[in-house]
Amino acid sequence: MSDASELDEDEKIRKGEEKVDDKEFNEEEVKSAKEILQSLAKTSRTLKIYLSNNPIHKKFIDELLAKLEAHLLSYGPIRLRVKQFELYCSEQVVYENINRKESIAFRLFIDGMREISFHPGIERDEIVEFMQALGKEGDDIEADDDIVTILWEKNLSHVKYIVVESLQNDAQEIDACKEMQTERPSPGKMESVFKKEGSRSLGDLSPIVQKKISLPSLHLFKLTEEEVEKIKGEVQGEEDLDVVGELIGILFDILRIERQVPIFSEILDILDNILNRLMGRGDLGYARKILEFFWEMLDPSKKLSEPIEALVKNALTRAGDAKKVALLEPVLNVSRPDLHKELFSFMILFEKNVIPPVIDLLASVKNMKARRVLCDALVELGRMDIESIILKLNDEQWFLVRNLIYVLGKIGDNRIIQAFSRFRQHEEPKVRKEVLHALDVMEDEKAYQLMSQFLDDADQTNRIFVLKSMARKAGKEGLAPLKEVMSSKDFDSKEFYEKKEYFKTVAIIGGDDVVPEMQKFLQVGWSLFKNVRKEEKGLCATHALKRIASPLAVEGLRDGSASKSKAIREACAKALNDLEVNQA
Repeated sequence: MSDASELDEDEKIRKGEEKVDDKEFNEEEVKSAKEILQSLAKTSRTLKIYLSNNPIHKKFIDELLAKLEAHLLSYGPIRLRVKQFELYCSEQVVYENINRKESIAFRLFIDGMREISFHPGIERDEIVEFMQALGKEGDDIEADDDIVTILWEKNLSHVKYIVVESLQNDAQEIDACKEMQTERPSPGKMESVFKKEGSRSLGDLSPIVQKKISLPSLHLFKLTEEEVEKIKGEVQGEEDLDVVGELIGILFDILRIERQVPIFSEILDILDNILNRLMGRGDLGYARKILEFFWEMLDPSKKLSEPIEALVKNALTRAGDAKKVALLEPVLNVSRPDLHKELFSFMILFEKNVIPPVIDLLASVKNMKARRVLCDALVELGRMDIESIILKLNDEQWFLVRNLIYVLGKIGDNRIIQAFSRFRQHEEPKVRKEVLHALDVMEDEKAYQLMSQFLDDADQTNRIFVLKSMARKAGKEGLAPLKEVMSSKDFDSKEFYEKKEYFKTVAIIGGDDVVPEMQKFLQVGWSLFKNVRKEEKGLCATHALKRIASPLAVEGLRDGSASKSKAIREACAKALNDLEVNQA
């Protein structure tokens, strides 16, 4: 390789450019991904211009959902690698925008995201909530929340992402992120500044500076090299002195050999006081060491006497009392990434008695990241005593109840199903939505039955979630409640989109068994005045028969081609054409 080519290559590396392997890729898939990103960018802009219920904004959302569903159906999950100003799919650039105020890639990159993926089954409300997180729009979003935190709070089932904790630990990312680099001034620039400053005349300076200042004579003593080294050693010793670490280390060593109950108890009291101070100032590193020591002492291999073992167990219980846990509130409300990182590993070392105080702490802490860690810790702790969490579900603070439902859903114990039945009529839709998310991942038949009872939920997005969940699980027992709703008078007043979801769910669950009922909806009698509601049902039934796509369903569509409703006739003809069936 020539020197020139080597320099060119070095220059590319210095600028953060990377070479993409010449791997084969699906051009159609990349093209589809580009269209999705274009639609995403347009929809993001409309969110800032129009209200969420504006028809124009809804149209953009529907268009984005259609393109995304088509891509997922054809190519599977869409995975996007995040760079500073670009998004990559299959190692190809599918989005690029260097405008930091508008760039979707830059927003994700600067908040630590390095990959994001969308998976089959994604729902309309998930897209809406992702757009709100991307634009940091919404009543429940704080201005200083980062996108990763917002997405964690929203708990979107079909949107996954990979983040880096800190750019400081990733040299390549620093190299790629130009604004994080510092530039060393050139010698020429330094010389220019020196001359400029040095050329200033004394007349420009304060008169006080111009006066001659007399200094008293000073007696200077020169230190020997030995004395200098000794001073350096003393300074270094002071810097390295770790008082707390030394103290608790000594106490640990004493407890490992001491077996007299009074002395053992007294030293545990000292450790308890130290733990109290450590938690109060947020020093969770040393606090964790104390808890780890308690568990070390409780190891059966230590063969402690019953009185000594009882003292250690009591110390571990005292460590998680309400007063100590409450000390963490002020320190957790301060933005300290190092503290949040240590919090989880510290909290899971407690006994089950800590659960109620941690729930109270969760209610009082305002920092979103800290609350997220507390929720994750409660998932682990709650496995020891799920009833302690269930008892707190009656709290009046809806956001706390939602977090506890999230925790219980992650635990996945069947005992929560009965506890969740109380939330059918809860006044906060976000609480009901969290219940549905928890029930959705459970395989128990009772969870399915309880979810079907939410078909009358006051919030449309919750009802749609129930329908999609029932369709995924395809339990035959779901047909009865679905048909009951479809035959009610209130069904006619529902939006067309929701009616279509009902028919689609019935088609997926019922198959050929529901074809005769679908055919009835296609038979709309002639009337001087157009019956819009009957026609809507007929169109929904057409979509349902197309989804079933069996010979019996095809025959039903052929019959529908003779309907007296022009809209239904055309819909049936289109469905038959899409199914590539030649009409007789």
